[in-house]
This record gives sequence, C-alpha cells and structure tokens, in this order.
Amino acid sequence: MSEVVESSELLRHLVRDRALRNNTYRGMNVPGLRVERGDFGGATFERITMGGSDLTASDLSRVTFRQVDARRVAFGETIFCRVGMADSDFTEASFASALVEDVTAERTTMMNVAFEGAKLTRSRFSACNLYGARLQRAVVLKCTFTDPTPNGAAELTKAVFAGAALIDCDLRGANLYRTDFRGALVVRCDLRGVILTAAQVEDARFVGCDFTGADLPDGLRSMVMSHE
Repeated sequence: MSEVVESSELLRHLVRDRALRNNTYRGMNVPGLRVERGDFGGATFERITMGGSDLTASDLSRVTFRQVDARRVAFGETIFCRVGMADSDFTEASFASALVEDVTAERTTMMNVAFEGAKLTRSRFSACNLYGARLQRAVVLKCTFTDPTPNGAAELTKAVFAGAALIDCDLRGANLYRTDFRGALVVRCDLRGVILTAAQVEDARFVGCDFTGADLPDGLRSMVMSHE
C-alpha cells in the first residue's frame, strides 16, 4: 500500500521496515539520510531537501524527482531506470558505477555531477546544467543533451569524458568548451554546431561523427580534415 509521507519520523520508520516502494515523499528536510540498498521503486520525491544523503546501491526504478535538493547525494551503484527529474538540484551528486537508463531530466542543475564508470542508456537531458560533469570511463549510449530554449545550448563546459565511450548520442549545438575527451571513443554522434574550443582530444577516436558547423580545437580539426 502506498503512502504520502510528509514527516521525517515516518520516513525513518519506513526505512527500518523496508517499506519504501511506491510512496510519495513530500515537503521534508532530511539531509544526511542513509538508506543503503533501499528499494524506492515507483516512489515520488517532491519538494524534498536531502543533501548529503547516501542511497548507495538502492533501486530507484520508476522514481520521480520534482523540486528536490539532492546536492552531494551518493547514488553510486544504484539502479536509476525510467526516472523523471524536473526543476531539481543534483549538484555534485555521485552516480559512480550506476545503471542510468531511460531517464528524462529537465531543467535540473547537475554541475560537477559524477558518472564515473556508469552506464547511461537512452537518457535525455533537457535544459540541464552539466558544467564540469565527470564521466570518466562511462559508457554513454543513445543519450541526448539539449536545450530547447531560444538560442539555448546544452551546458557541458569542462565536462570530463576521458576514457569514456559515447555511441549514437545527440549533442547538437552543445557547449563543450574545454571538455576532456582524452582517450575517449566517440562513435556516430551528432556533433553539429557544438563548441569544442580548447577541448582536450589526445588519443581520442571519433568515428562516423557529424561535425558540420562545429567549432573545433586544432587537434580535432586536423583529424577531421584528414578523414574528409
């Protein structure tokens, strides 16, 4: 049976009883909450402050986040599938080694978010701020990074993709200024109109990508021209 949970005391009882699925958690301040390997499947978090919490290895399938402060939350090794995120703040949250699949994130701040070693599949980041996002050794498959606002550009300045694999991703018009692609494998990605000025591309491989209208660093420009 699902519940509307609006007190931290009731939430802690549910954590103890392992009865976290399908509930709506609303209007609470629970910084530092610790629920390792919790099962939150189908839950909704709304107007929650949970900064610095630890949800390591939890199941967050089909969870919805609305107006949530999740700064510095540990989501490492979570199952983060079919999740909706809107108007929230995930700054410096960690999704290290998490399974991130079919996620829709809208108008969400994700500066310096950590996806090291994570697998991201068929996920869409719309009007999200991913400045300094860390995706070292991540596998990013069929994901879209966009900003539908007039003259908007997906914000990925100083993002780190070192050693990552990006396959069939849509990054059209994205701001990739000073990103780190060293040692990355980028296959069949749509990079039309991106800003890659000052990006680090040493030992990176770009295969079958579309760079039409892109602003490229010297190292990548010479690489693209050699394949034309």
